Amino acid sequence: MKKKTFCPLDCFDSCAIVAQVEDGKAVKLYGDKNHPITNGFLCPKGYRLLEKVYSKERVTTPLLRVKNEFHQISWNQALDMIAEQIKEILKKYNSSAILYYSGDGYEGYLRNIERLFFDYLGGATYSEGSLCWGAGLLAQKMDFGNSLCHSPFDIFNSNWIVLWGRNALWTNLHLFYFVHMAKKQGKKVAVIDIYPTETFKIADIGLIINPGSDSYLAYGAIKYILENGKEDREFIEKYTVGFEKVKEIASRLTYEEIEKRCGVNKKDIENIANIYIQKPVSTFIGYGPQRYTNGVNTIRTIDYLVAISGNVGIKGGGSNFAHRFTQNIASVFKDDTRAVNKRFYNKAKLGEYLKDQQNPPVEMVYISAGNPVSQCPDSDLVFRELQKRFVVVVDMFLTATAQAATIILPAASFLEKEDVFVPNMWHDYIGVSEKVIENIGESKSEVEIINQLAKRLDLDFPIKSEKEWVEYVKAHFEKALNIKFDKHFVRATKIDVPWEDKIFATKSKKFEFEDEKIDVAVPSIDENKVLKNQLRLVTVHSQKTLHSQEFFERRPVAIFNIEDAKRLGIGNGDKVLLYNGCGGFVVEAILRQDVKRGYIIVEEGYQDQNIETINSCIFSKTAEMESQAAFNSNFVFVEKVTT
Repeated sequence: MKKKTFCPLDCFDSCAIVAQVEDGKAVKLYGDKNHPITNGFLCPKGYRLLEKVYSKERVTTPLLRVKNEFHQISWNQALDMIAEQIKEILKKYNSSAILYYSGDGYEGYLRNIERLFFDYLGGATYSEGSLCWGAGLLAQKMDFGNSLCHSPFDIFNSNWIVLWGRNALWTNLHLFYFVHMAKKQGKKVAVIDIYPTETFKIADIGLIINPGSDSYLAYGAIKYILENGKEDREFIEKYTVGFEKVKEIASRLTYEEIEKRCGVNKKDIENIANIYIQKPVSTFIGYGPQRYTNGVNTIRTIDYLVAISGNVGIKGGGSNFAHRFTQNIASVFKDDTRAVNKRFYNKAKLGEYLKDQQNPPVEMVYISAGNPVSQCPDSDLVFRELQKRFVVVVDMFLTATAQAATIILPAASFLEKEDVFVPNMWHDYIGVSEKVIENIGESKSEVEIINQLAKRLDLDFPIKSEKEWVEYVKAHFEKALNIKFDKHFVRATKIDVPWEDKIFATKSKKFEFEDEKIDVAVPSIDENKVLKNQLRLVTVHSQKTLHSQEFFERRPVAIFNIEDAKRLGIGNGDKVLLYNGCGGFVVEAILRQDVKRGYIIVEEGYQDQNIETINSCIFSKTAEMESQAAFNSNFVFVEKVTT
């Protein structure tokens, strides 16, 4: 028997999956060949999802932590305890004394029912800001009014494809496939990154720049284009505001400064500029370039380059960062009129918030689809603060965060529930997933858990089954988007080229170089606070994991430049301690000549047996307007570990 579902991972691709079921067990997963974008194949993580579903390490019964040991309890005991804790909090304070943390460990739409539950409770302490992409979203909102992508098929209208900080082979495999097919048609590819990733193998031009220097490169290309009169004057004059300020900044900037900041030469700058002149050029921006304190600024300058070169609103063009096509559609699972006590914390500063908030204090934390101890900055502080509170964690595994829980509720996997999947990172095909297998152990879906909690608290809450919610959500999107769910998936929009009419979603209805809050983006970098002998710590996405979700065994390694390592007395394979005033983490040194000096590269998501993570070394810095965590604006000392 074949059942149809969607990949639950927080990923650009949102793959359509077919599950082969025999005797009630899913025995194989493969890509749905009928899906026009994901095209019948999965990434290595997708193919290994079954191993997670049937893992012997899964939590299959509710667990209660007593003196740092977990004991099995019944669902009735667990839910009664949670309900009683909520009642006590409401007597003592109000519902904002409950903090709700929802991560991106599961991408099904129905998980948002938890937010609706807390709204009905009177509101909770909700998250704002972002760990991963908030700076880029804010940047494109300032420039365009929203962040939208071209149709994946529009890439075949491009002359050049620029992958800017986007290691597509590891993080956006189907885009890599589209790029590969475009190359067969004669399209050219440029890859810009801070080290030679696997995606460089597809590049006609590959450029390695210093971390956090992207805005200088973008402005350098703008400077060259303007000096040579190659800008799109018609677009600039008719459809933009604030250009003269950008022109003035570019004219004052010297190529020598750009070369120094970026670690490139003038010829490299000219090459990038000449690529953008050969329009149409499609630009795909990764989530790495905005993981700095100047992240908003950085993405805006790349947008500027795309706009000035005339690559906005044309076939084969675009500044593709995210695809927020549902931005203006009301959420089914939100009721602000009931959430009278809501307040907000910044995800990047979760530990600090828990430590400092007193009015009222956070008495309870409810965590679902996330692993904040591993994912948030200053992870040691997050762990310590969680341990002081009544913490509910809904998860499939004993993650670093679950180790701090009071109660762990076993979560159903994506194969054990019905759901709707709404991608918002690259393409716009909304999918509906079937329930593929019966629940393993005593696992429950978010809908089942919330329904039972709402009943225990006597809330006037809309109790519906998963199937009923799926139908409700489908009807909601059908009306809002004028679509019809007549199969496993449906395209949500007919927009192949965003902004083709040159009417933007900004206040002026034009592309805005100048923002009323933070003015015009300027070339900037954040190296002015580096201490002697410190190296910048850059955490990157892995091919083998998605954030902290492990799919393959891997050892914690750090990639060093050979000369940096020699200066620090570190040899290849040595165990080294990375540390700063925030914390420390032990890794194995890997030495490479093709990595620039001054920084080290570590894959994100590592967690050792002591609940330590690489984020132990990451302070809770943020990009502009506290839009997201500035993971890569952190610096560490390095010390060889003697055994």
